[in-house]
Amino acid sequence: MNIKILLIVISLIVSAFADTSFSNKLNYFGNISASKLDSKGFDLNSYRHDSVNENLSLSPHSKVGAQWSYYNDVITFTAQALLKSNHNDYELDVTWLNFKYDLNDNYAIRLGRIQTKVFLYSASLDIDYLQLWAKEPSEVYRLMPIRTFNGLEITYNKVFNDYHFQTSLVTLASNKDTYVNGTKNTESNLDVYNSSSLSLLFENATYTYKASYSRSKANINDDAATIAIANGLAAYGYDVSRYTFEDRLIQVTSLGFQYRGDTFLFESEIAYSHSDGLLPSSLGAYAILGYKMNKFIPFVMYAENKNDKDYYNTSDIQVVDATSQSLKTALDDTLYVHNFSQKTLSLGFKYNIDIGMALKVQVDRITSIDYGSISSATVQSIGYESVGSLSRDAGITDKAIYAFTMGLSFAF
Repeated sequence: MNIKILLIVISLIVSAFADTSFSNKLNYFGNISASKLDSKGFDLNSYRHDSVNENLSLSPHSKVGAQWSYYNDVITFTAQALLKSNHNDYELDVTWLNFKYDLNDNYAIRLGRIQTKVFLYSASLDIDYLQLWAKEPSEVYRLMPIRTFNGLEITYNKVFNDYHFQTSLVTLASNKDTYVNGTKNTESNLDVYNSSSLSLLFENATYTYKASYSRSKANINDDAATIAIANGLAAYGYDVSRYTFEDRLIQVTSLGFQYRGDTFLFESEIAYSHSDGLLPSSLGAYAILGYKMNKFIPFVMYAENKNDKDYYNTSDIQVVDATSQSLKTALDDTLYVHNFSQKTLSLGFKYNIDIGMALKVQVDRITSIDYGSISSATVQSIGYESVGSLSRDAGITDKAIYAFTMGLSFAF
């Protein structure tokens, strides 16, 4: 279901209620942010952002967005768009374009383009003002292969004393998106379809508990080099299906917790992404602790991601000649290059200038976790050794690097 079809369907639905009294509301939000690394030879490919290197840049995490709602007591039409800089160009992304109908006080259905609800901040990740951090922990948030979907959502809401319970079921969902893959600072086209998810939320003014599960079929069709390697090995009779990119199943399971006290703020998430191919299965987690000092909130955060090592084990491929040896070496090199395992220790603060506006600063110490080794011939030909979350040029010592992020976030 593309944007044109969504617009037609939603327009027909809204026109059917033309005689009903509606109100409208406009909100806008954004983030003006500067980022850089302390070392040359590295690029930080954060989740769906332009990469950060040793040069100070305003583009990677800067954005501006607006949300318009047209609603009455039972019907809500919502449109949200986001403008950001990406790879030396400007990109406009429609993140919300949907129609919601409240069946009664408990049940509602929503049809159209919606942001995912898998993680604690999935639905509001672009509204930087709402988060304590200045840069999201990609160790967790990159595990969900897609940010928005076109589909149907059914929600159930219930209030128990001072707690609010919500369950959300998404079905018939699909979308096309981009994924950081291949050479540094470029992206591959990701086609996600037959997607469904279930999320459970239980919260009050102090605590939030969340559990989610999603499953999707996915294709990456434009990584020609890896496709050629896989096809070459398959011609020898080797089973390399786990390294192919067509019609693969991705499942993401996550648990999240938040505590919002008078003095301390704490939140943590753990997520496991399991794939039968396309990308390695991966376990990610983070925890962040903040201390409230009036408008000033310093914080410390730790995040870690580990890809499944079995994905990188190609010992079952027994070479029989020079060609098969060359193909196996190329596969090992490709797997090594695309590993995105890493760990990050962060220190920072959020200063609430006023309601709806905050200054945020964050320093990250990022260390990549290598699996296997890469051949010197590949290093010489491609000019780099890693294109995971933390990309590394050839000949650069694998060490911890520091990333600096400062931003002014607002939401009105």
